[in-house]
Amino acid sequence: MSERKLKAWQEAGLIDAPTADRIRIWEAQHERPLALWSIVGIAALAIALGLISVVAANWDAIPGTTRLAIHLALLAGMAALLWWKRDAHPMVGETGIFLFAALGLTFFGHTGQVYQTSAPLWQPLAAWLLLFTPIMLLFGRGWLTATGWFVGLAGTLQAYADYLFGFGNVDVSPALWGTLTALPILVVAAAAAMRSRSTRPDFWRRLEQIALIYTVAGTSLLLIASGFGDGPWESGDGKALTACVTQSAIAALAAAFTFILRPSASGKSVALVLAASAVVNLLGYTLADKDVAAAILFMLFWLAIAAAALRGG
Repeated sequence: MSERKLKAWQEAGLIDAPTADRIRIWEAQHERPLALWSIVGIAALAIALGLISVVAANWDAIPGTTRLAIHLALLAGMAALLWWKRDAHPMVGETGIFLFAALGLTFFGHTGQVYQTSAPLWQPLAAWLLLFTPIMLLFGRGWLTATGWFVGLAGTLQAYADYLFGFGNVDVSPALWGTLTALPILVVAAAAAMRSRSTRPDFWRRLEQIALIYTVAGTSLLLIASGFGDGPWESGDGKALTACVTQSAIAALAAAFTFILRPSASGKSVALVLAASAVVNLLGYTLADKDVAAAILFMLFWLAIAAAALRGG
């Protein structure tokens, strides 16, 4: 809080001296020294890069079991540090949880490299998601953890969809593919429901925003691809329509839940964007090889987003 503003408010009679003192005390207790944290982050990154360079230079000389043992020790040490510093500054806990989850994710890749496993990508991702979801959702507080968890969820579902359809498996239901690719949209509604029920509303707000970005980006890319004649619905068959309808149904369901669970102006605006995405996704099926129509629909979609943003403030 700027000292100049406090003095200006006090001189204007908006606050009295005791109130100004209480504001100063509160701000001092909750300040976030971004410059200091930036320097600490750069220093930590430099040290980490140095260690990685040393390990990489001697990678083949280190036995695989030794590397895995060191990796496990790092995981255990990070878990102990998180428990020890559980009452530390939120930024410390947020960074620690993200690094702990990142260490866990790389451990699965490290295990595959040492033992030359041939498991499909979605399996280690699913195992990581199962193991680390509790700590990330129960203790996460900001962008880092929210982004890491959501990317892990969307990546796991997409990897599973690619696994099912990447080998020419024509017998797999198109509704399943539509469900796997659109399921992360439901995170918008789930996060909206948790915002008013959790002591960490900022975390759930971030997660809601990230899931909304995923939805808007996916719909926009669909329209761009359709405009260039490379849309996913180019075949025009019943299977493509089934997948498209499934995706739109999930987006519409997320819109309805968000509208009910968060009836504020911003909540209704989010629901409007989700509903627009559902409608545009359906229309996108009919726009294969129609570049002008796809461009017009793209602009209308973003006009709807702008209108929702203005409505929600």
